[in-house]
Amino acid sequence: MRNVANKLSLSAFAMMALSACTFSSDALFPSLFGSDTQEEYAAESKSSVETDLPQLGTTDFQPLEIAQVSNTGTFVGQKVVSFRGDLTQLQSSIRKHNEELQKIRASVINNALQYHKVIGMIEAKLQVGTTPGNPQMYTMLQSAQNNIQVMNGNTIALNQLAQRVASDAAMTTFLSDSIKATYGVSGAVDEDHRQLRVLENEANQTSILINSLLLEINNDITRQQQYIETARNYIVDLSTAIKSGSFMGAPLPVSGTAMPALGKSYAAPRNVSGKPLFVAKFNRQDVKYQDGLKQAVNRALAAKPGVFFEVVAVTPANGSALSGSTARNNASNVFQEMVDMGVSPDKIALSARTSEEATVSEVHVYVR
Repeated sequence: MRNVANKLSLSAFAMMALSACTFSSDALFPSLFGSDTQEEYAAESKSSVETDLPQLGTTDFQPLEIAQVSNTGTFVGQKVVSFRGDLTQLQSSIRKHNEELQKIRASVINNALQYHKVIGMIEAKLQVGTTPGNPQMYTMLQSAQNNIQVMNGNTIALNQLAQRVASDAAMTTFLSDSIKATYGVSGAVDEDHRQLRVLENEANQTSILINSLLLEINNDITRQQQYIETARNYIVDLSTAIKSGSFMGAPLPVSGTAMPALGKSYAAPRNVSGKPLFVAKFNRQDVKYQDGLKQAVNRALAAKPGVFFEVVAVTPANGSALSGSTARNNASNVFQEMVDMGVSPDKIALSARTSEEATVSEVHVYVR
């Protein structure tokens, strides 16, 4: 993860480093680049859940049939028969690995479909409003969490499968090397070398296939981990919304508003330049940013009592609508934390943007 909080340039402020959050106090006039328009964020807020399913691989890995060989009676001929048996076992393993992979993928997609179905029901209810802490909503949320747990179990299974495939890949490489070395063994007849060439070609094809299988499994693991992390973050957001009884994408605070108001959305960042006063990176569910935020805000107020704050929700440029929703909810929490610290709401503006440098949801606090 790239570090978006730079060292302080004003001697009046000291650098504060906290887990997952930092702040620098040389930023009384910050600047933001690549900001999205207010219309884009309003459009994004209409769909807070990514409807795409996990982008898993689709290859069906089936090894080729191995050519029959005959024992010529020589030592090399016996080695050829042994090699063929080893290669047959490896290809049988590939078929089993492929069968397991396809079952795991089917389970992932099935649970993702169920997850989105439940999430859609929760969102629809929150859009029109419900009672705060509605137990029926929490029951649905638990169902979505169960789907995520199954997908997490699938990820564990994929990791275990990758280990077995990696072991077989190493064995395939060893077999290929052994076949090549056998060319140098004396006492072979022409038929032995012909059969060795056939086996060598089949072993090479098997090696390519099993390494492709391993690569696709590892890619599936990476994509699945990212998908689950995003889904978990959104579950946290929905839990907060259920607690208040309203859809989290709508009641977001804006400049001059102490409490969230329905129909309001984020504006683009305004009149800010330089480095952020404070940065919180939400790379896990329980980020302890409050102490760092409090110190940063107090130092800014001490240096300039009438300072105006800009709280910016930062989403990775390649992030989904779901990750954007997470960033905005985090920014809303920071907004409320600052109000609780005694900062007047009319001294805080709330905005959002995307960033090429961000890899997780972040909240930047600027002063101007």
